[in-house]
Amino acid sequence: MKTLSAIALLVLIQSQAPASFLKSPYLQNLTDSSVVICWEQVEASAGRVDYGLTPKLEFTSWDSGSVCLHMVYLSQLCPDTVYYYRVITQTDTSPVCRFRTLSPSRQTMRLLVYGDSRTDSTAHQAVINRMLTLNPLPAILLSTGDLTENGSDSCYQLFFNITADLLCRTCLFPVLGNHDIRNIDNYFRFFVLPGNERYYSFRYGICIFIMLDNYSEIQPGSAQYEWLMQTLQSAQHDPSIRHKFIVFHEPPFTTNQAHPGNEQIQRYLCPLFEQFQVTATFSGHIHAYEHSLVNGIHYFTAGGGGAPLHTQWYEPAPWTVYREAVYQFMVVDVNGDTVITCGVRADGTGFDTTLIPRRQGINSADIANYLQPELQVSSPGARGIRINFVSVTPATIAIYDLLGRKKAEFNYRSAPSGLHTITWHAPAPGCYFLILKTSNQTRYRRLTVF
Repeated sequence: MKTLSAIALLVLIQSQAPASFLKSPYLQNLTDSSVVICWEQVEASAGRVDYGLTPKLEFTSWDSGSVCLHMVYLSQLCPDTVYYYRVITQTDTSPVCRFRTLSPSRQTMRLLVYGDSRTDSTAHQAVINRMLTLNPLPAILLSTGDLTENGSDSCYQLFFNITADLLCRTCLFPVLGNHDIRNIDNYFRFFVLPGNERYYSFRYGICIFIMLDNYSEIQPGSAQYEWLMQTLQSAQHDPSIRHKFIVFHEPPFTTNQAHPGNEQIQRYLCPLFEQFQVTATFSGHIHAYEHSLVNGIHYFTAGGGGAPLHTQWYEPAPWTVYREAVYQFMVVDVNGDTVITCGVRADGTGFDTTLIPRRQGINSADIANYLQPELQVSSPGARGIRINFVSVTPATIAIYDLLGRKKAEFNYRSAPSGLHTITWHAPAPGCYFLILKTSNQTRYRRLTVF
């Protein structure tokens, strides 16, 4: 982590030049016992953070440096505790905000995920405003990269203007996107992250979050690959870690026409995700929402934060679960061994709610059943499934299990158009994926066998 400004109990240095906030206070590198309070002023001067367990703000930390960009490190905080704070400069005082420190053992938590917030300020603001309606606000927000168009001072100023009301209470943990590296110095200037800041990990309760860099080497033998391997091995042997989440900018799997899937991630890292039973990965780069399930790993693309939407798609792949070009973010709820993810559009409507059980001891009985009229499923018996569909032929129905293995296939080459019914006896209770393919469409739905 970068060296922070020295903190000492000093009297504010008086200055004739008035100072005001250029970037309102925002949280960085939140842990179970510390946080960094950042802000930027128009004119250089010293400043201080008043903070405490109540709005009376019993404690003070001073930054005596006469600088514009301040980073004040608060330590020896209590875990899983609400703190109040405000920033005071020579001529300005921020409103009192609050944050909750992370917990090393919390079993239930909520976090947010979004990315590609660049370019369209109106859309970005709409997404942030929708996040702000959540009560309580989650402690952390993961960004899948491309925070700004080119990393310039003006672009970052716009980013912090839009996110000001959120980031003073929710801590942002980003990864580098291809637009962020255009001015990587500003990225490292404004963010205080763990480790070497290009790739890093942090703990929150029973989860570990591993943040990767698409723009450093990731092949076996590289520093990042070896670090990732060690981090996953350590997490695998830590009984207090029950979920592993990976975040990186470019997704390995996509059916969007804007960009291909990242082949290096597919070749080098996806086998590790499978080996170490990662709960889910989150990416951006594609300016849309996409959910893929490959070999038991859920790959989410959450790139609808404000960049121009990518609306052109290829045909769905066998591993495609859901996709939609829409401005959105994700809500991730962790409850013990269960993770529930949900996409949320800027208008507040939810979609693609997914229950992800812990890979050890999968219990899929509560996974919701998502169907549309084109492919209706009923389960009158324990495992007998009647599938009714209205379609011209030829048509094929393939059924896959949670690990992406094909369990059955039904072909209709000469049946007349109209309603057809088949019966499938599932080999075991659990979650399955059905893919209906005809000459002009592909439909894909999930079902649960109890």
